[in-house]
Amino acid sequence: MLFSKPTKASLDAVVARYLPAAQAAGCFSALEGLSGTSYRVVTEEGSFAARKLPAQRLPGLSLQRHYRALKRLPAGIAPAPFCLAEGWLLTHWLEGEVSPHLASLTELTGLLYYLHRQPLFGWRISLAPLLDFYWQESDPKRRTLSWLRELKRLKRRKEPHPIRLAPLHMDVHAGNLVRQGERLGLIDWEYAGDGDIALELAAVQAANTVDSEALLVHYATQASLCVEALRRQVSRWEPWITLLMASWYECRWQQTGEQHFITLADDAWCALRAMKHQERILWAQ
Repeated sequence: MLFSKPTKASLDAVVARYLPAAQAAGCFSALEGLSGTSYRVVTEEGSFAARKLPAQRLPGLSLQRHYRALKRLPAGIAPAPFCLAEGWLLTHWLEGEVSPHLASLTELTGLLYYLHRQPLFGWRISLAPLLDFYWQESDPKRRTLSWLRELKRLKRRKEPHPIRLAPLHMDVHAGNLVRQGERLGLIDWEYAGDGDIALELAAVQAANTVDSEALLVHYATQASLCVEALRRQVSRWEPWITLLMASWYECRWQQTGEQHFITLADDAWCALRAMKHQERILWAQ
């Protein structure tokens, strides 16, 4: 398994050293997550989230980067970091309500635009290493020639030049949005880095059921961008994001054997074929 689970013993030691006020019994509860091991730690001084990455991890994934990203972000938009020690990242718990439904487009684009106006993190997001990694970690029987051709085609084309470089979250969905009264915050910043704002929007469209055109219009209005230019840039990223999703589902199938990942992968491959067909039609016109 790619994401093997480390024991909680090392977290006990970190909590004893850095959070001595932690309650002796019942203070840990496991959190759902695919990129490592996560716990909620309840203490007399408040709650904390603790995260540890496995020894074998995704390219570019780093607790040091995660910690640095949280240190750079303004209060409220993300959990405040507490410490990075002995392989564990501890952050203050971001209090609020997590809804099963995505926020309104006005709120969502407002949050994204606010994030994208913050100072750069200092490292760039690159999808090509992730695509290579997922290819290598997938089931060999599922590695088709068409998959390899598409991977090579995109790498030859190279990732689009940013229309606007900004700090990105890169995992925006309902489960990572925390409502704090009138304000929205985001959790799970491990994929964060600097990249094209259009890449973030393409990822939001792919991961959520949204009105794509309305999303772009709302964002372009707030960011004072030409909607048509933003639409073209997002479309340049769509094959990259779709291949990334298909590859991730394939990798998760190999790790878990859960059939629904194959269904999701097949849907993503179908969407990618439709994109390529539409692209050929546009070139022929």
